[in-house]
Amino acid sequence: MAVDKWTLLGIPADVPTAEATAENYVLTGTSEFSHEMENELRESIKGNRKDWSGGVVEETISVTFPYDPTFRADRDFKEACKYGRQMRFWIIDNTLIDTGETATHNSTFAYVIPESRSLSVDDEEDNIEVSLKVKLNSADGEEPKLPDEILDPSLAGQVAYETIGQETGDLETVDSQNV
Repeated sequence: MAVDKWTLLGIPADVPTAEATAENYVLTGTSEFSHEMENELRESIKGNRKDWSGGVVEETISVTFPYDPTFRADRDFKEACKYGRQMRFWIIDNTLIDTGETATHNSTFAYVIPESRSLSVDDEEDNIEVSLKVKLNSADGEEPKLPDEILDPSLAGQVAYETIGQETGDLETVDSQNV
């Protein structure tokens, strides 16, 4: 499935509950991600043959996204990776289950700890590539419907035209803008 069919959220574990919202911590412009589960098999010899049994299961989530230091979510995510801080992480399928008030998304949740982070820079953008190890296991569930501006970024706040001298102040404080 295409990456734009998914929404990823990474919230550092020390972020207060009131600030831990999808709007504040969605990873914007994710270009790649994967969720890998690996079973470390145990080998045993029976006669002249090898037999295998299940062992330890390990999960890794890898994410690549454009780093924009003007977004708090990107800064906090990078900081958590830099200092090896635990995070809460959601992989959310953007397809809605049901409609109306009961609409939800299939989702996977995990507590993660950063294993590695790399920043790659080229002529056009800065990308962060992160490998996150899942603590114990991930859990599948349902997440309430995400805000429309996350599901369709074209609905996010946009600047309206204003004439020269019409306003004074920052974008977030002027009356003519609805951002």
